Amino acid sequence: MQLTQKYEPKSTKEIIGQDENITTIKKHVAEHGAKKVRKALLVYGPTGTGKTSAITALANELDLELIEVNASDTRNTEGLEQKILPAIKQQSLFGRGKIILIDEIDGISGTNDRGGIPTLIKFIEESSFPIILTANDPFEQKFNPLRKMCIMVEFKAIGFLETAGFLKKIAEKENIPYEEDALSQLARMSKGDLRSALNDFQNVASGTKKITKKDVLETGEREREESIAQALLKVFKTTNPDIAISAYEHIDEDIDKIFMWLDENLPKEYTKPEDLAAAYDNLSRADVYFGRIRRWQYYRYYVYIYNLLSVGIALSKKERYTHTVEYKQSDRILKIWIANQKKLRRTAIAEKIAMQTHTSARRAFHEVDYIRAVFKKSKDKKLLERLTEELKLEKEEVEWLKK
Repeated sequence: MQLTQKYEPKSTKEIIGQDENITTIKKHVAEHGAKKVRKALLVYGPTGTGKTSAITALANELDLELIEVNASDTRNTEGLEQKILPAIKQQSLFGRGKIILIDEIDGISGTNDRGGIPTLIKFIEESSFPIILTANDPFEQKFNPLRKMCIMVEFKAIGFLETAGFLKKIAEKENIPYEEDALSQLARMSKGDLRSALNDFQNVASGTKKITKKDVLETGEREREESIAQALLKVFKTTNPDIAISAYEHIDEDIDKIFMWLDENLPKEYTKPEDLAAAYDNLSRADVYFGRIRRWQYYRYYVYIYNLLSVGIALSKKERYTHTVEYKQSDRILKIWIANQKKLRRTAIAEKIAMQTHTSARRAFHEVDYIRAVFKKSKDKKLLERLTEELKLEKEEVEWLKK
């Protein structure tokens, strides 16, 4: 059993580092029923700081029915109305009160045609039950009208000492020996994310009899280096969708880097043309969805992307390949960096040419090739020295022009 589930807070007293915020939330919930407050709470802050856990614990503590909707799965008017409207209109069984929690509103649409945010505002105005929203960053322009309808409550990152103290209590409850420095290191690595700290604690504890600082450092380094390779191993070496679907769950990599890793290593793993073609078909479909996310912010497509990049590619092959492949990161980023460095060098020289010839930098950029031809082919040392002096070229720039 995951420790995050085992030690999920049952009351607000178990929430770490958010005492003032808990008081604010409790007061709002109490006043909403008494004064018919027509405002919502907007609880925001980094992941792992207890936003959702605090609301869940409060509902449990006050014996209130919790209606929870994840806004990541509900981005338009129709979806919101289907899930929230019944909760607002209907009384709870046995006359219990309610808290309506709308989680992760960051990705919700703010456009008029999709109407997600205007619909939320309407619900806040009409609801006789307290509505609580959560977000990581609610300060995008599209949230301006919504913020006016909300009381803002900021959950800040959990302090280092509080995180270390929490891990110490868990270690003692689980009878796991530990070094003080090891728990301090885990607390530093978490950067205020308590859930991440507890997951890291469990990962380290599962592979040793005593948690030492050496174990923590080695595990952290190993996970950074091997996590994406381990994910590819799950995808490439299975035809079981249940194994493949979990491949990217615990890796901390941007989606575009996953695309590059797959693109680089697919031809090495899938040696049969029909398997490779099917795999690239899934990869390209995922890229289409990714493009739609970038263009139209259809964040629900992330589900399809990860399904295609895991199960889709895993099932592209008819049977598992038995050969061993050392998966490597794409060198595309390095090539882009090299190209950018060349462009920066060219731009710097062009600016010097423009200054001395009284032309635009844009035009001078195209004249660099002529200067370069002179430096490559001319044997007149005095000419090259004069050009170097007049253009105020650095030694590295001269060497670049001669290549």
